[in-house]
Amino acid sequence: MKQGKLSGLLPIGVFLILFIGSGILFHDFYAMPAIVAFLLALAVALIQNPKKSLNDKLRVVTQSMGDENVMTMCLIFILAGAFSGAVQAAGGVESTVNFGLSILPPNIAVAGLFIIACFISIAMGTSVGTIAALTPIAVGVGEKTGFAMAMCIGAVVCGAMFGDNLSMISDTTIAATKTQGCEMKDKFRENFLIVLPAAIITIILFLLLAGNSDYKIVGELEYNLFRIIPYLVVLIGALIGFNVFVVLLLGTFCSILVGVVSGAIPIASIFTVIASGSDGKGGIMSMYDITAISIVVAGIIGLVKE
Repeated sequence: MKQGKLSGLLPIGVFLILFIGSGILFHDFYAMPAIVAFLLALAVALIQNPKKSLNDKLRVVTQSMGDENVMTMCLIFILAGAFSGAVQAAGGVESTVNFGLSILPPNIAVAGLFIIACFISIAMGTSVGTIAALTPIAVGVGEKTGFAMAMCIGAVVCGAMFGDNLSMISDTTIAATKTQGCEMKDKFRENFLIVLPAAIITIILFLLLAGNSDYKIVGELEYNLFRIIPYLVVLIGALIGFNVFVVLLLGTFCSILVGVVSGAIPIASIFTVIASGSDGKGGIMSMYDITAISIVVAGIIGLVKE
């Protein structure tokens, strides 16, 4: 057994100081991109232990970066991005939101926002994306019901947090399962038991605080159940226990098929939406940061262990 050294954790400490410190200093945690902080931490790790040559250290770094679990995780990130870009371009988000608003009674509008956000975040695999999609609706509910705007938007944020770590295509879920060697369906079951009581309490609180809403939906809420199918395919397939690669490929194919048939995705744009989504910021491109970070972090961890 090798004797452990506290100094081996220095690169991780450097990252935390740089990333958290810059966020506090500039009041913005995006002031320093995480990948930059990790690269600086990697530089510190390479400087440590002068007894080993730089070539030996680089060999350790690259071997750790090329670890089977790391590369599998990165490939899943790419496939998850492809599915996310395709399903959003197919109109899955809008149809899901409008369908939820249509079937939920108007007098539970705030609790309804929470429930819809729960499903959307599980389906999309992103809390930020859920908040971006539902916040404009939450603002409208707040303005027309008279309830505190903070509570209406809070319902969206709560639901977004509920589903993010349950989602089969969330980057945090993928990273957690691949690094810990467990199945996604098992993580889902364990997390679900943890968050379900909190979700039930949250729904009850929103019903008590805002259960007498007289919110009226203005205009038609257009939705197409056909466009929700890709989300259901991924969720059901993952829960059954299908291989994650098969699930994501099948989900992407279904999204493209649904988008083309419904007219949401022009045939000429099929490959574009997979690569960058309908807005040019989603799809596989949206996974570049987390993929690069995963590879660099794997290299740092390899040197830390060494």
